[in-house]
Amino acid sequence: MSVRSAAAEVTRTRLIDASIERFAADGLGASFDAVAADVGVTKGALYHHFGSKEGLVEAVYKEAIRRHADRVIEASAAGTGRERLFALVDASARLYSSRTPFYRLLVSLHLAAAMERPALADTARRAQRTQRDFMIELVRQGQRDGSIRPGLDAEGVGLTVNAALEGFLTQQLEPPAAQRRWVAKFRSLMEDLL
Repeated sequence: MSVRSAAAEVTRTRLIDASIERFAADGLGASFDAVAADVGVTKGALYHHFGSKEGLVEAVYKEAIRRHADRVIEASAAGTGRERLFALVDASARLYSSRTPFYRLLVSLHLAAAMERPALADTARRAQRTQRDFMIELVRQGQRDGSIRPGLDAEGVGLTVNAALEGFLTQQLEPPAAQRRWVAKFRSLMEDLL
């Protein structure tokens, strides 16, 4: 990689980081000017790197998904399939209920993909497919290592876990105590099932 392309990548990363912070604080309607000012570049730099406001929103969405995935994959990296599946549930529930601006932004982006920004729909579908496949594979791993009952429908369990986690993400408006209670009930149900 040349010095010039390395510098461009650093600028692009700074713009995405600033956009995540700005969109988390001000919503997806935040202006290009505000993001550019946060980084100390011209609005033209944003157009150069992302082409349009929608291009920037799409890049932010992909990065937000990647950051969340990195966190939960790291949390669920070791142990039996069952231990990894529960670690994924615990980490996801903890992060979703954190009420941080980042996770409020992630909810906004998911909703925008489903409602008013159809250009994000393909990104959302790919992320969901990857997430579902990962959860299904954790169940299959657990069946192979003996930590999850072999007769269970691995796909059905993985899809159920995925749907529950999506529900936890959208429950951020509920009081934290209620969120914790629901996660505990879901964990208990999964313990009985697996």
